[in-house]
Amino acid sequence: MNKESSLPKLRCGCIFSHAHPQREQLIRDISDKHNIKGYSRSPLEREKVNEFISRLGDLQRRQQADYKKLQAEVRAKNDEYNRQSRQLHTEVESLKLQRGNAQDQIKERQASIARAEASLATMQGLAPELRTLTGDIEEKKLRLEKIKGEIKSANFDEQLSERAIKARTMEDKRDSLNTELRSLSLQADARARLDLKRGEMKSKKSEVRNILETSNPKFRKLAGADVRAETMERELDRLSREKDRELAEAETELSSANKSLQSSETTLSQAKAQLRSKHKEIKELDRSIKEATDLNFSGMPLLDAIKEAEREIAEKKEKASLSVGMTRVYENLLNIGRLRKRCATCDRHMDAKEMAVFEKFLQEQIRKTKEAPEIDKDAESSTLEAWETELESLRRELPNQASKDRILALEIPALEKEIKATEAEIQPLGENAEKAAQNVERVKKEIRDITVLKQQASTVSRNLSDIERLKAETANLEEELSATGSVKTAGDVQMELDNLSSEIRMNERERQVIMTERDRLNSSLRTCESELHAMEKKENTLSNQIREKDLMEERVDTMAKEITNLNARLRELDGKLAEAQAPIGRLEQEYQRVQNDLNIRVAEVQRSSQELNMSADKLDSINRIVDRYVREERGLLLAECAGKIERYQSEIQEISIKVENIRENIAKIDKEINESGSSISNLRDNLRIRKLVKDVAATQAEIDSYDMESAAKAKRTFEDRYQAEKQKETDMQSKYAHLGGEISSLNETLKQVERDLREYKDANKRYTDQLVKVKMSDMANNDLEKYAKALDNAIMKYHSLKMEEVNDTMRHLWNKTYQGTDIDGIKIRSDVEGGASKRSYNYRVVMTKDQVEMDMRGRCSAGQKMLASIIIRLALSDSFGQNCGILALDEPTNALDVENIDALAESLVDIINERKNHSNFQLIIITHDETFLRKLGQSDVMEYYWRVSRDSRQKSVIERQRFR
Repeated sequence: MNKESSLPKLRCGCIFSHAHPQREQLIRDISDKHNIKGYSRSPLEREKVNEFISRLGDLQRRQQADYKKLQAEVRAKNDEYNRQSRQLHTEVESLKLQRGNAQDQIKERQASIARAEASLATMQGLAPELRTLTGDIEEKKLRLEKIKGEIKSANFDEQLSERAIKARTMEDKRDSLNTELRSLSLQADARARLDLKRGEMKSKKSEVRNILETSNPKFRKLAGADVRAETMERELDRLSREKDRELAEAETELSSANKSLQSSETTLSQAKAQLRSKHKEIKELDRSIKEATDLNFSGMPLLDAIKEAEREIAEKKEKASLSVGMTRVYENLLNIGRLRKRCATCDRHMDAKEMAVFEKFLQEQIRKTKEAPEIDKDAESSTLEAWETELESLRRELPNQASKDRILALEIPALEKEIKATEAEIQPLGENAEKAAQNVERVKKEIRDITVLKQQASTVSRNLSDIERLKAETANLEEELSATGSVKTAGDVQMELDNLSSEIRMNERERQVIMTERDRLNSSLRTCESELHAMEKKENTLSNQIREKDLMEERVDTMAKEITNLNARLRELDGKLAEAQAPIGRLEQEYQRVQNDLNIRVAEVQRSSQELNMSADKLDSINRIVDRYVREERGLLLAECAGKIERYQSEIQEISIKVENIRENIAKIDKEINESGSSISNLRDNLRIRKLVKDVAATQAEIDSYDMESAAKAKRTFEDRYQAEKQKETDMQSKYAHLGGEISSLNETLKQVERDLREYKDANKRYTDQLVKVKMSDMANNDLEKYAKALDNAIMKYHSLKMEEVNDTMRHLWNKTYQGTDIDGIKIRSDVEGGASKRSYNYRVVMTKDQVEMDMRGRCSAGQKMLASIIIRLALSDSFGQNCGILALDEPTNALDVENIDALAESLVDIINERKNHSNFQLIIITHDETFLRKLGQSDVMEYYWRVSRDSRQKSVIERQRFR
């Protein structure tokens, strides 16, 4: 509102100046305070007052304009700050978003790398496996080519064709022989004699042949050539004469060698006797010398003992003369010292004090010497004489010592040299004598062999004459039978038939072997081809996996580089974030500073404006008072003002009360706003209650619209009829339930009758069928019982045969494998328990020694148990697993010693060599014994083996290794 328009115009300056000096003082204060010039004088005219009021209004408008300008500046600063802040925060959020995206990409790359590394860890063994598989493929191709070459070189079709032609030829020959046999049966008598003669001649020839075969080694050793029946007896006579002469010469040589040996042995025994006598003489001399030295010298050598005795005698003599001269020596030293004032021993000058000490010491020594007990001269003399006697006895032993030294130095070495020379001569003489004796024994043995051969030669000569006789008789019989067209006997023809049948069977077996071999090679070819195809397929798979592994490694490297780049990008973004945060801080500081300045300026303008407004209001109020004073009388105005004051005060009180009430309402409204949920709920409840009230009113109105007397009469009528109808309903329900029960009972009876009717329908036919079934079951049970008995007997027989077969195999394997001598063999014994229906077998392993059986449990070592268990498994596999040729041995050498391990390896090698041609044979051995493995490898039964080990990451690795 314009302050100037609100100020009343004064009618007269004189009245104003005289009536209101207070207004002038206020104008002066306002002009001084707000720097308005020209209003300091008094009194002020009305025009001056109006002018001041006008100027004061201008000043108010200027301050208002300044205030609005400051507010506009504040808003502009706020807008600029908000714009720059939004821009900077947008940049920071963009950088944070980029940083978050980079971190997410790093986590994604790291997870991908972890998954790729896990996959790569599982693919580490692909390259060795591929190399191994490549080698296997090459080997398999070589094996396939080898099998194809074997099939081509074997030429099975041609061999089978040859066997078929040979079979037809032999069948034709067998038919002709059967025809000949039928024709020969008519000439049985002559042919029987011919057969008898031929048999006798054959037996003679066989006897001669056997004798020649038996005696040929000895004859070849004696004569240097094979034996001949015609010249055997003459050759033996010649050899007998030669051996007799050789025996005489050998005996003469033996006699000469024995004489030379006896002469050398006599010389040796004499030299040894002389050596023993010399040693005995040395012992006697040692005893004599020892007796002389043992008393005082404890086995000391004689010369050392003599020196020791001479030293003791010299010491005794010196000791006897030493005690006499000691006093004289001390007295001479004392006299020389007193005269010269010097020590005679060290030539040192002595003063009076030292001289006194010197004299005191020598006098003390002289006194001790004189006071000492005298030596027992007789005892010393006797001791000296004893030592001299001992020395004399020792000197008497010097000749014995010289004899001992001479024997040891000359005589014994000469005898030992002679003994060695004689022993050196005896050894070749003994060898010559032994060779001569062996030669004599050899010749005698050859003579005995010649004697035995002579007996055999006479038998051969006799048999040769019998053979010639039988040949003549056989020729005569053959001439008699030649007219019939054949000289064969029925036995010859039958023998030829048997031989031909054997050849036919042999030919068939060969044909079967060829077909089996052909089938085996074809099966091996198909197996190799399928395995090769599977290996090539696996090789392609492994190659693809290795390529995938390489691509995965490249992806891992690429992702690692991307992670490095992203980390660098993160660091760059962190730097940018730090750089972007700084302008925000600076902007906020600048904003606070500008805001503070503007707030100060605004506050200053507001303060100035408020002061100006207050001054204007005060001046306005004074002007209004002056105007009222001018327009109206003062008393009336005062009364009126008093009334107005009271009225205004009452209005102020009412307004205050209203304000308080409004404030309370505002507080309640604020509380209701804060508790809006409960208020809304209360409002909803109020709405629902109002609706219910309306519904109740509507219902009541509807009730009021009804006729209550008619309703009451209708109610009484209803109650009266309701009880009767209710009783009637109850009776009807009970009757309905009774009838329903009867109907249900009748329905059940009907169903039971229908079931009985269906059950007895076709009773005769079903009885006949059941009777037939019972009779057939009885007959079948009887047949099954017979079959069970026959089957049980067959099983028992089969069991016995198989147990014999198993025991034979075990005995063969044990004798071939076990190296000890305490067990001859092992067997499995079965004790049958129970009857025929519940028969059980108690199996136990026994060992045999000298036909005596003992249980192995508790009587054998761990190695024997292990070997027995392996042999039992091998035997059971032979007997019951012929079509399943897989044999697995886990640690077969456990608890076996070295010899049994070697024997087991040899047995397995024999088994492999024996069964390697079987198409389904497979041996699996799991062992830690490298020596056992090396034994198998050295036997050329396998080319490589599989080794299971752990790598650096403790993961199992399977490698195929060849034997070196």
